[in-house]
Amino acid sequence: MKKESLGKYIAAIHRNSQSIINKKLEDYHIGSGQHDFLYVISNNEGISQKELSNLLNIGKGTTAKAVKNLLKSGYIKREKNMDDKRFYRLYLTDKGKEIVPTINLTFEEMIAIYGNGFSEEEYIHILNSLKKILKNMHNVKNEINCDE
Repeated sequence: MKKESLGKYIAAIHRNSQSIINKKLEDYHIGSGQHDFLYVISNNEGISQKELSNLLNIGKGTTAKAVKNLLKSGYIKREKNMDDKRFYRLYLTDKGKEIVPTINLTFEEMIAIYGNGFSEEEYIHILNSLKKILKNMHNVKNEINCDE
């Protein structure tokens, strides 16, 4: 029996999630996926771009582009790292702080959508399985020296 591709479903879930989140946040004029960056920065004020990339499992180039757009939109600001002047720390602006409650609420709604029809035990099992798949992917990326 041929196994179905998990990737097809994971990609479809991601695309649908992004569509829903983008629609819910359209009044704030942030690009697709930028809400993730704002969410992480709001929970880690003073984070570096490298740390941000690592927490989101996203490449440095993608992070740099998102940071540039969020700076331009006035949602975040950069300050020189006092310990190492070559690097910057990222902080929310007042405008960024205003959107965070809406982002948090939207993410809570998404978690409810993901869990609809599943018991708490089933949901935790799915979540742990996805974490295991992600770990497997990271292991392969490390084996083949894949940065992105």
